Amino acid sequence: MTSASIPTPRVPLSAHLKKLAAHSAVYGAADVFTNVVNFLLIPLYTTFLTPVDYGNLALLITFGTIAKIIFRLGLDAGFFRVHYDMGTPEAQRRLAGTVSLFAAASSLLLFLLVVAGAGPLTRAVLGDAGAPRTWVVLVAADVFVGTFAFVPLALLRIQDRPGLFSTFSALRHTVNTGLKVLLVLRGWGVGGILWSDLLATTVFSLALSPVLFRHARPAFDRAALREVLAFGLPKVPHGFLVQVLNVSDRRILAAFVPRAEVGLYQMGYAYGTAVKFALSAFEPAWGPFVYAEVKREGAKATLAGVVTYAFAAFVWVTLGVAVLGRELLVLMTPHNPAFRAAAPVIPVIALAYLLHGVFLLTSIGIGIEKKARYYPIVTGAAAAVNVALNFALIPRLGMMGAAWATVAAYAVMAGLGGTLSQRLYPIPFERARVFAIVVAALAVGALVPLAPPAMVPGLAFKCGLLALFPIALFATGVLGWPRGGTAGRH
Repeated sequence: MTSASIPTPRVPLSAHLKKLAAHSAVYGAADVFTNVVNFLLIPLYTTFLTPVDYGNLALLITFGTIAKIIFRLGLDAGFFRVHYDMGTPEAQRRLAGTVSLFAAASSLLLFLLVVAGAGPLTRAVLGDAGAPRTWVVLVAADVFVGTFAFVPLALLRIQDRPGLFSTFSALRHTVNTGLKVLLVLRGWGVGGILWSDLLATTVFSLALSPVLFRHARPAFDRAALREVLAFGLPKVPHGFLVQVLNVSDRRILAAFVPRAEVGLYQMGYAYGTAVKFALSAFEPAWGPFVYAEVKREGAKATLAGVVTYAFAAFVWVTLGVAVLGRELLVLMTPHNPAFRAAAPVIPVIALAYLLHGVFLLTSIGIGIEKKARYYPIVTGAAAAVNVALNFALIPRLGMMGAAWATVAAYAVMAGLGGTLSQRLYPIPFERARVFAIVVAALAVGALVPLAPPAMVPGLAFKCGLLALFPIALFATGVLGWPRGGTAGRH
């Protein structure tokens, strides 16, 4: 949809913000739930796993992420897009059946290749010939079983059933959590975590199967499949580059530092990415909102106003993670103080994911003008910077070099994405207000070193600073509750 669309009446900015908040709460619930569960499992991991175990788990997660991109072949994105072009319910059912059958066959073939090459893959992933080959096979099996879930999940989104979508996701993570607690307590270690993932994904896919059976018909429509692949396959390099940006640092880090430091970095990274709580909740609602809003009169001003408020929210979340990260790490690792050395990584990674949020907010013109070919360019540039700086900084700075390389990469992603977007669909972003938000955040950060060293008084002081941030923005008029359809100050 472009700015040439027939305009429809303007809606007050406050209504937009309320709608985005409500939709974010529903569609983002599953991702947030996952992150919260993983966070709450940290005391269990740090009690029963060593930093070396944690480092191996980080590398296996990296392998699983890449395997998922390859196994899916972009079919998930292609199915979701092409489904809307099917003219009849019967054609939609045939499409669902075709994609499901092709996904099952192609992912089974890839899984068998992993089983056949488990030895070399284990050495490539973990760099340790003595590591159990079953670890890599379990990760691949989890990805394979998960291919049976993406079509019914897409159908739930298409049918506008976010509550049921989140319910199934919550079921998966509840089962996974219970199994992890049971198996790790029994001493299964890394293998117990991997078995838990596989069994939970199996339950999840089986639970979703009635949705698939109701809305799919066994078929093999070659024309529809070609259309799905034509749309989806370009998503593979884009997705791969995103993951290179997200996870290559751990693999490079493992080549230069002891495995225990990789585990520490993974721990600090996990805390820093708590900023994704906000991003994961907001992103599913942001895209549909943008594409609907461009039809309206004054769309650019409205989008600019929403971006200002969303940016302020992202900055506040980032401040919370950066300011309280060390205390949370201490509280969540009571039995293994060695993990507390990860604290310096937390605020740096939080900053990186704030920049990811900036990209999410400012690159919308690429999608509005349907110039998706620019996404791999942006992610490719960011990934190249990330890999280059990891090799340059890690030998000198260790895990902190990896953290700052991540910041630089996301800065490139935000800057390049925003620049391309503005050329395609210029939006009058409220730069003065955004600058004031950044200044207020820096002022809060400058006061943090004044916190008392004791845990309780220090936490009270820091929480007070965090509460002061939004109060200052509203008191000074940088932000105000928007009552009209424009994006200006109120």
